Amino acid sequence: MRYLAMLLYPLCAAGALYSLLYEPHKGWYSWALHSVVNGVYAFGFLLMLPQLFVNYRLRSVAALPWRAFMYKAFNTFIDDVFAFVITMPTAHRVACFRDDLVFLVYLYQRWLYPVDKTRTDTAASMDENPEELEPIKQKDD
Repeated sequence: MRYLAMLLYPLCAAGALYSLLYEPHKGWYSWALHSVVNGVYAFGFLLMLPQLFVNYRLRSVAALPWRAFMYKAFNTFIDDVFAFVITMPTAHRVACFRDDLVFLVYLYQRWLYPVDKTRTDTAASMDENPEELEPIKQKDD
């Protein structure tokens, strides 16, 4: 995150400066709002990337539980539907399709790295009682 942020802060500042100098705006408020929205889109992208790096470094997708993966898939699908149906700014549509690119990389990593079947699903074990998971200790009389 630190290295991505070090790259993204100057890019957001340069984009805001470019917008100020070369794009027409109705006023300072319009420019500031446009710059902040573009920063939010950029940092939304930044928050999606660390999982890709974790999967790459571990050579495993075990750090991304199946439930979270399906949530991301469903969320990406809904975003795409609304990007086509609703009239919205181009920057928001690009942000939606950028999420698709990250999702496709997730799918590729899920295909590339094998899933360890012997690994305990931590999300499923949190639902159970911890007493049931520990062996019963018998008292010596």
